[in-house]
Amino acid sequence: MSKKSFFNERTAAAIANLSTGRVYSPRGLVSRIDGLDPASEALELRTLIIPGRFYANVENSAEAARKCYKHGEQIALSQPQTQQEAYACRDIPLAIRARDFAELRKMKENEINFIGYSFRPVQGKDRRKRVVPFVWLPEAERLFTYAETMTNGIEVKPYDDARRVAREGAEVVCKVPSRSKKHPKYLIRLENVPVIGNTERRAVAWGIKPHYESGEEPGHSIHNIRYTWADEREGSDVITFYPHDIAAYIATAGHFWKNHNLTPMEMNPFALFSKKGADFYKKLCNNIVIYDPRLESKSKIRKLNITEKSILLGRAIGRFGHDDFAFWSPERDGRLMDYNWRI
Repeated sequence: MSKKSFFNERTAAAIANLSTGRVYSPRGLVSRIDGLDPASEALELRTLIIPGRFYANVENSAEAARKCYKHGEQIALSQPQTQQEAYACRDIPLAIRARDFAELRKMKENEINFIGYSFRPVQGKDRRKRVVPFVWLPEAERLFTYAETMTNGIEVKPYDDARRVAREGAEVVCKVPSRSKKHPKYLIRLENVPVIGNTERRAVAWGIKPHYESGEEPGHSIHNIRYTWADEREGSDVITFYPHDIAAYIATAGHFWKNHNLTPMEMNPFALFSKKGADFYKKLCNNIVIYDPRLESKSKIRKLNITEKSILLGRAIGRFGHDDFAFWSPERDGRLMDYNWRI
Protein backbone atom coordinates (compact mmCIF):
# COMPACT_ATOMS: atom_id res chain seq x y z
CA MET A 1 0.00 0.00 0.00
CA SER A 2 1.17 3.53 -0.73
CA LYS A 3 1.63 6.05 2.04
CA LYS A 4 -0.75 8.90 2.69
CA SER A 5 0.58 12.20 1.36
CA PHE A 6 1.22 13.53 4.88
CA PHE A 7 3.95 10.90 5.27
CA ASN A 8 5.61 11.49 1.90
CA GLU A 9 9.39 11.77 1.92
CA ARG A 10 11.96 12.59 -0.73
CA THR A 11 13.09 9.63 -2.78
CA ALA A 12 16.78 8.73 -2.96
CA ALA A 13 16.94 10.29 -6.43
CA ALA A 14 15.31 13.52 -5.20
CA ILE A 15 17.76 13.72 -2.30
CA ALA A 16 20.70 13.18 -4.66
CA ASN A 17 19.50 16.14 -6.75
CA LEU A 18 20.00 18.51 -3.82
CA SER A 19 23.33 20.18 -3.16
CA THR A 20 25.03 17.02 -1.96
CA GLY A 21 28.28 16.54 -0.09
CA ARG A 22 29.99 13.22 0.53
CA VAL A 23 31.01 11.94 3.96
CA TYR A 24 33.66 9.25 4.33
CA SER A 25 33.91 9.03 8.12
CA PRO A 26 31.34 8.63 10.92
CA ARG A 27 33.24 11.10 13.09
CA GLY A 28 31.36 14.36 13.50
CA LEU A 29 28.53 13.11 11.29
CA VAL A 30 25.75 14.19 13.66
CA SER A 31 26.82 17.84 13.47
CA ARG A 32 27.08 17.63 9.67
CA ILE A 33 23.51 16.33 9.48
CA ASP A 34 22.21 18.84 12.00
CA GLY A 35 23.75 21.72 10.02
CA LEU A 36 22.04 20.85 6.73
CA ASP A 37 19.61 23.27 5.13
CA PRO A 38 16.63 20.89 4.83
CA ALA A 39 15.34 22.66 1.73
CA SER A 40 18.48 22.49 -0.39
CA GLU A 41 21.31 20.39 1.10
CA ALA A 42 21.98 16.68 1.44
CA LEU A 43 24.71 14.23 2.38
CA GLU A 44 25.77 11.02 0.69
CA LEU A 45 27.29 8.71 3.28
CA ARG A 46 30.22 6.58 2.17
CA THR A 47 30.75 5.02 5.56
CA LEU A 48 29.04 2.19 7.41
CA ILE A 49 26.57 3.07 10.15
CA ILE A 50 25.65 -0.49 11.16
CA PRO A 51 28.58 -2.23 12.91
CA GLY A 52 30.59 -4.42 10.56
CA ARG A 53 29.97 -7.63 12.51
CA PHE A 54 26.34 -7.66 11.35
CA TYR A 55 27.46 -7.98 7.73
CA ALA A 56 29.06 -11.36 8.38
CA ASN A 57 27.29 -14.27 6.65
CA VAL A 58 24.58 -12.10 5.08
CA GLU A 59 23.90 -11.45 1.41
CA ASN A 60 23.02 -7.78 1.51
CA SER A 61 22.63 -4.68 3.64
CA ALA A 62 18.95 -5.32 4.25
CA GLU A 63 19.78 -8.59 6.01
CA ALA A 64 22.50 -6.88 8.06
CA ALA A 65 20.00 -4.20 9.08
CA ARG A 66 17.42 -6.76 10.19
CA LYS A 67 20.07 -8.66 12.11
CA CYS A 68 21.19 -5.49 13.91
CA TYR A 69 17.61 -4.38 14.56
CA LYS A 70 16.89 -7.67 16.30
CA HIS A 71 20.21 -8.26 18.03
CA GLY A 72 21.88 -4.84 18.25
CA GLU A 73 22.81 -3.08 21.46
CA GLN A 74 20.14 -1.45 23.61
CA ILE A 75 20.47 0.84 26.59
CA ALA A 76 19.11 -1.22 29.48
CA LEU A 77 17.51 1.36 31.75
CA SER A 78 18.73 1.45 35.35
CA GLN A 79 15.20 0.86 36.59
CA PRO A 80 14.02 -0.87 39.76
CA GLN A 81 14.32 -4.63 39.49
CA THR A 82 11.52 -5.71 41.83
CA GLN A 83 8.08 -4.51 42.81
CA GLN A 84 9.30 -3.41 46.23
CA GLU A 85 12.24 -1.53 44.71
CA ALA A 86 9.80 0.23 42.40
CA TYR A 87 7.57 1.25 45.29
CA ALA A 88 10.58 2.74 47.06
CA CYS A 89 11.99 4.48 43.97
CA ARG A 90 11.28 8.21 43.68
CA ASP A 91 12.67 8.52 40.13
CA ILE A 92 10.05 8.67 37.41
CA PRO A 93 10.89 7.01 34.03
CA LEU A 94 11.88 10.40 32.58
CA ALA A 95 14.56 10.89 35.25
CA ILE A 96 15.87 7.36 34.73
CA ARG A 97 16.12 7.87 30.96
CA ALA A 98 17.87 11.22 31.44
CA ARG A 99 20.42 9.60 33.75
CA ASP A 100 21.10 6.67 31.42
CA PHE A 101 21.13 8.67 28.20
CA ALA A 102 23.68 11.01 29.82
CA GLU A 103 26.17 8.13 29.64
CA LEU A 104 26.18 8.51 25.85
CA ARG A 105 27.85 11.90 26.19
CA LYS A 106 30.91 10.15 27.63
CA MET A 107 31.30 7.98 24.53
CA LYS A 108 32.90 8.72 21.18
CA GLU A 109 30.16 9.50 18.69
CA ASN A 110 31.19 6.82 16.19
CA GLU A 111 31.23 4.19 18.95
CA ILE A 112 27.57 4.73 19.90
CA ASN A 113 25.72 1.87 18.23
CA PHE A 114 22.57 1.54 20.35
CA ILE A 115 19.39 0.94 18.36
CA GLY A 116 17.17 1.92 21.29
CA TYR A 117 16.55 1.30 24.96
CA SER A 118 14.85 -1.43 26.97
CA PHE A 119 13.14 -2.06 30.29
CA ARG A 120 11.44 -4.93 32.08
CA PRO A 121 8.24 -5.35 34.10
CA VAL A 122 8.68 -5.73 37.85
CA GLN A 123 5.37 -7.47 38.53
CA GLY A 124 2.83 -9.75 36.86
CA LYS A 125 3.28 -12.90 34.81
CA ASP A 126 4.59 -11.26 31.64
CA ARG A 127 8.20 -10.31 32.40
CA ARG A 128 9.33 -10.13 28.79
CA LYS A 129 11.77 -7.37 27.98
CA ARG A 130 10.25 -4.27 26.37
CA VAL A 131 12.33 -2.72 23.56
CA VAL A 132 11.89 0.84 22.29
CA PRO A 133 13.84 1.47 19.03
CA PHE A 134 14.88 5.11 18.75
CA VAL A 135 13.47 5.42 15.22
CA TRP A 136 9.87 4.83 16.32
CA LEU A 137 9.83 7.66 18.86
CA PRO A 138 9.77 10.60 16.38
CA GLU A 139 7.79 8.48 13.93
CA ALA A 140 5.12 8.10 16.62
CA GLU A 141 5.09 11.88 17.04
CA ARG A 142 4.61 12.27 13.29
CA LEU A 143 1.71 9.79 13.39
CA PHE A 144 0.21 11.61 16.38
CA THR A 145 0.46 14.95 14.55
CA TYR A 146 -1.27 13.45 11.53
CA ALA A 147 -4.09 12.08 13.68
CA GLU A 148 -4.59 15.40 15.46
CA THR A 149 -4.42 17.66 12.41
CA MET A 150 -5.75 15.53 9.55
CA THR A 151 -8.33 13.35 11.31
CA ASN A 152 -10.51 13.54 14.39
CA GLY A 153 -7.57 12.38 16.49
CA ILE A 154 -6.79 9.06 18.11
CA GLU A 155 -9.89 7.75 19.83
CA VAL A 156 -9.16 6.84 23.46
CA LYS A 157 -11.50 4.68 25.56
CA PRO A 158 -10.15 3.84 29.04
CA TYR A 159 -11.37 0.93 31.13
CA ASP A 160 -10.17 2.22 34.48
CA ASP A 161 -12.96 1.63 36.96
CA ALA A 162 -12.06 -1.90 38.05
CA ARG A 163 -10.74 -2.47 41.56
CA ARG A 164 -7.48 -3.97 40.29
CA VAL A 165 -6.56 -0.82 38.29
CA ALA A 166 -4.83 0.69 41.35
CA ARG A 167 -2.37 -2.22 41.40
CA GLU A 168 -2.25 -3.40 37.78
CA GLY A 169 -3.06 -0.26 35.80
CA ALA A 170 -5.86 0.42 33.35
CA GLU A 171 -6.65 -1.01 29.96
CA VAL A 172 -7.08 1.64 27.27
CA VAL A 173 -8.47 0.91 23.82
CA CYS A 174 -7.30 3.28 21.08
CA LYS A 175 -8.13 3.64 17.40
CA VAL A 176 -4.96 4.75 15.61
CA PRO A 177 -4.87 5.79 11.93
CA SER A 178 -2.70 3.92 9.48
CA ARG A 179 0.04 5.66 7.50
CA SER A 180 -1.12 3.79 4.38
CA LYS A 181 -3.93 4.78 2.05
CA LYS A 182 -7.21 2.88 2.31
CA HIS A 183 -6.04 0.99 5.37
CA PRO A 184 -8.45 0.79 8.32
CA LYS A 185 -7.52 2.17 11.70
CA TYR A 186 -5.63 -0.05 14.11
CA LEU A 187 -7.58 -1.06 17.19
CA ILE A 188 -4.95 -1.22 19.95
CA ARG A 189 -5.46 -2.14 23.57
CA LEU A 190 -2.79 -0.81 25.89
CA GLU A 191 -2.47 -2.85 29.06
CA ASN A 192 -0.96 -1.82 32.39
CA VAL A 193 -1.37 1.92 31.93
CA PRO A 194 -0.73 3.80 35.21
CA VAL A 195 -3.66 6.15 35.82
CA ILE A 196 -3.84 6.49 39.59
CA GLY A 197 -1.35 8.63 41.50
CA ASN A 198 -0.56 5.99 44.09
CA THR A 199 2.64 4.22 45.13
CA GLU A 200 1.76 1.25 42.91
CA ARG A 201 2.04 3.38 39.76
CA ARG A 202 5.82 3.17 40.08
CA ALA A 203 5.63 -0.56 39.40
CA VAL A 204 2.73 -0.51 36.94
CA ALA A 205 4.54 1.74 34.43
CA TRP A 206 7.20 -0.86 33.58
CA GLY A 207 4.60 -3.41 32.47
CA ILE A 208 3.04 -1.44 29.60
CA LYS A 209 2.03 -3.79 26.78
CA PRO A 210 0.16 -3.34 23.46
CA HIS A 211 -2.33 -5.80 22.04
CA TYR A 212 -3.85 -5.45 18.58
CA GLU A 213 -7.54 -6.19 18.90
CA SER A 214 -7.95 -6.69 15.16
CA GLY A 215 -5.15 -9.26 15.16
CA GLU A 216 -3.31 -7.26 12.50
CA GLU A 217 -0.15 -5.45 13.49
CA PRO A 218 1.91 -2.93 11.47
CA GLY A 219 4.18 -4.56 8.91
CA HIS A 220 7.46 -4.06 10.77
CA SER A 221 6.04 -5.86 13.80
CA ILE A 222 4.83 -8.83 11.79
CA HIS A 223 8.26 -9.40 10.30
CA ASN A 224 10.23 -8.85 13.52
CA ILE A 225 10.61 -12.57 14.17
CA ARG A 226 13.52 -12.69 16.56
CA TYR A 227 15.86 -15.67 16.73
CA THR A 228 18.69 -15.60 19.25
CA TRP A 229 22.21 -16.55 18.36
CA ALA A 230 23.48 -19.84 19.74
CA ASP A 231 25.56 -18.22 22.49
CA GLU A 232 22.84 -15.80 23.67
CA ARG A 233 21.38 -16.42 27.11
CA GLU A 234 18.33 -14.25 26.58
CA GLY A 235 15.13 -15.75 25.21
CA SER A 236 13.87 -14.83 21.75
CA ASP A 237 10.52 -13.50 22.92
CA VAL A 238 10.56 -9.75 23.55
CA ILE A 239 8.00 -7.00 23.06
CA THR A 240 9.11 -4.33 20.60
CA PHE A 241 7.13 -1.09 20.52
CA TYR A 242 6.15 0.50 17.23
CA PRO A 243 4.93 4.00 16.32
CA HIS A 244 1.25 3.05 16.54
CA ASP A 245 1.70 1.79 20.12
CA ILE A 246 3.62 4.89 21.18
CA ALA A 247 1.20 7.27 19.44
CA ALA A 248 -1.64 5.51 21.28
CA TYR A 249 0.12 6.13 24.60
CA ILE A 250 0.72 9.81 23.75
CA ALA A 251 -2.99 10.19 23.00
CA THR A 252 -3.86 8.35 26.22
CA ALA A 253 -1.64 10.63 28.29
CA GLY A 254 -3.26 13.63 26.61
CA HIS A 255 -6.74 12.28 27.31
CA PHE A 256 -6.05 12.01 31.03
CA TRP A 257 -4.14 15.32 31.08
CA LYS A 258 -7.25 17.10 29.79
CA ASN A 259 -9.11 15.56 32.72
CA HIS A 260 -6.50 16.90 35.17
CA ASN A 261 -4.84 13.52 35.68
CA LEU A 262 -1.08 13.77 35.00
CA THR A 263 -0.19 10.24 36.11
CA PRO A 264 0.09 8.65 32.61
CA MET A 265 2.37 11.47 31.48
CA GLU A 266 4.38 11.44 34.71
CA MET A 267 5.00 7.69 34.33
CA ASN A 268 5.41 7.74 30.53
CA PRO A 269 7.92 5.02 29.53
CA PHE A 270 8.46 6.55 26.08
CA ALA A 271 10.92 9.36 25.38
CA LEU A 272 9.25 12.28 23.60
CA PHE A 273 11.61 14.00 21.20
CA SER A 274 12.04 17.76 21.27
CA LYS A 275 11.42 19.83 18.15
CA LYS A 276 15.18 19.69 17.57
CA GLY A 277 15.06 15.89 17.74
CA ALA A 278 12.09 15.76 15.39
CA ASP A 279 13.79 18.09 12.89
CA PHE A 280 16.93 15.92 12.97
CA TYR A 281 14.84 12.82 12.25
CA LYS A 282 13.15 14.65 9.39
CA LYS A 283 16.58 15.27 7.86
CA LEU A 284 17.44 11.57 8.18
CA CYS A 285 14.31 10.84 6.13
CA ASN A 286 14.67 13.59 3.52
CA ASN A 287 18.29 14.74 3.27
CA ILE A 288 20.51 11.65 3.64
CA VAL A 289 21.40 8.86 1.24
CA ILE A 290 24.00 6.15 1.68
CA TYR A 291 26.23 4.51 -0.90
CA ASP A 292 25.63 0.76 -0.89
CA PRO A 293 27.91 -1.27 -3.19
CA ARG A 294 25.68 -4.32 -2.68
CA LEU A 295 22.83 -2.73 -4.62
CA GLU A 296 22.17 -3.71 -8.21
CA SER A 297 21.15 -0.21 -9.26
CA LYS A 298 23.55 1.92 -11.30
CA SER A 299 23.72 4.71 -8.71
CA LYS A 300 24.10 2.30 -5.77
CA ILE A 301 22.56 4.83 -3.42
CA ARG A 302 19.56 4.32 -1.17
CA LYS A 303 17.82 5.96 1.75
CA LEU A 304 18.69 5.08 5.31
CA ASN A 305 16.95 2.03 6.74
CA ILE A 306 15.27 2.02 10.16
CA THR A 307 18.30 0.49 11.87
CA GLU A 308 20.68 3.15 10.54
CA LYS A 309 18.24 5.87 11.57
CA SER A 310 18.01 4.39 15.07
CA ILE A 311 21.78 4.35 15.50
CA LEU A 312 22.15 7.92 14.24
CA LEU A 313 19.40 9.10 16.60
CA GLY A 314 21.28 7.45 19.48
CA ARG A 315 24.44 9.26 18.41
CA ALA A 316 22.52 12.54 18.26
CA ILE A 317 21.35 12.02 21.84
CA GLY A 318 24.99 11.54 22.78
CA ARG A 319 26.02 14.67 20.91
CA PHE A 320 23.25 17.05 22.03
CA GLY A 321 22.15 15.49 25.32
CA HIS A 322 18.89 14.11 26.60
CA ASP A 323 17.25 17.43 27.52
CA ASP A 324 17.90 19.15 24.19
CA PHE A 325 17.07 16.16 21.98
CA ALA A 326 14.98 13.46 23.67
CA PHE A 327 12.86 15.53 26.03
CA TRP A 328 9.72 17.42 25.05
CA SER A 329 9.27 20.75 26.79
CA PRO A 330 5.89 22.38 25.95
CA GLU A 331 7.29 25.82 26.80
CA ARG A 332 10.27 25.43 24.47
CA ASP A 333 8.90 23.15 21.76
CA GLY A 334 5.21 24.00 21.60
CA ARG A 335 2.56 21.34 21.11
CA LEU A 336 3.53 17.98 19.62
CA MET A 337 0.67 18.30 17.16
CA ASP A 338 2.24 21.51 15.79
CA TYR A 339 5.55 19.93 14.76
CA ASN A 340 6.08 20.49 11.03
CA TRP A 341 6.55 17.15 9.24
CA ARG A 342 6.00 18.35 5.69
CA ILE A 343 8.90 18.37 3.24
